[in-house]
Amino acid sequence: MRIEVLYFQGCPNHVPTVELVRQVASELAVDADLREVEVQTAEDAQRLRFLGSPSVHVDGLDVDPRARHRNDFAYGCRVYGHSGVPPRPLVKAAITGALSSQNAGCCGQARRQEIARLPQRAGILSAAASVLSAAAASACCWLPLLLLAFGVSAAGVSAMFEKVRPIFLAICAALLGLGFYFVYLRRPACAPGTACATPNARSPRRNRVVFWSATVAVVLFAFFPSYAGRLFGANATTSRSHVGNGVTWILAIDGMTCEACSGHVRTALAKVPGVEDVTVSYKNRQAAVRVNVEMPPPVDLLVRAVETAGYKATVQNTTSMEKHHDGTS
Repeated sequence: MRIEVLYFQGCPNHVPTVELVRQVASELAVDADLREVEVQTAEDAQRLRFLGSPSVHVDGLDVDPRARHRNDFAYGCRVYGHSGVPPRPLVKAAITGALSSQNAGCCGQARRQEIARLPQRAGILSAAASVLSAAAASACCWLPLLLLAFGVSAAGVSAMFEKVRPIFLAICAALLGLGFYFVYLRRPACAPGTACATPNARSPRRNRVVFWSATVAVVLFAFFPSYAGRLFGANATTSRSHVGNGVTWILAIDGMTCEACSGHVRTALAKVPGVEDVTVSYKNRQAAVRVNVEMPPPVDLLVRAVETAGYKATVQNTTSMEKHHDGTS
């Protein structure tokens, strides 16, 4: 806080006014920058808005609110009522008011800074939410595999998420567009360099990096069903050690919605004891399962394994196994 006591040389009320200001500032525990400014000419009086000696200005304002709009500046003495020294209540009120204005200004600036940051935060939150939406849109492919890894049945999960996939993709696109608007298009609440402008110049750059990182994640999740089959080896063959001659069963698989689904089915069937090789075709909606002829698993065990993975299976061809049983019985 800046307090100025304006006076001219020889004014008898100059020193008492300075002491009064010091006492009031001390009582209020105000760390004030007290300056004594000598007015020497009429030009100084005009420039300093000097209404007579002594005049007290607190942060550039006269201690008397009624005198702040006066313009009869003159090189002369000043009287406050019946005294040449400003009243203590007047000085105290002026310092208290200036102190309150400073606190309000500080809080207001912090509030404006907080408001200025909101668009950037909204942009980042929108981008992050778009990633979650994209992940939900591709859950039909990765969630069943995750459930199977923990030994939990994924029955119906893939089909359920496949139905709502377009909705999640639409939400994802909308959130990503909203994030782009907040990060790039929306003007800041305060002009650069003003009191409420965001002080960290690196924030916009960081927000752009986060936004584009989120965009890459969204693209990877959104197109996950297109390349998931390659990751999980959907059309690959799972082999175990061969014991005797194998017999291949052909299963019709219902409920597969993407290439990754064939990987889920292959993983589930490969875990069944007695299965030697598994090849799953998403295009043909079939699984070719070669079983050990000496220790073949029951057909219903294969069907249940597929159902646990979240799909339906029916045996299309058991002729070879039936013939084997007929020939060895």
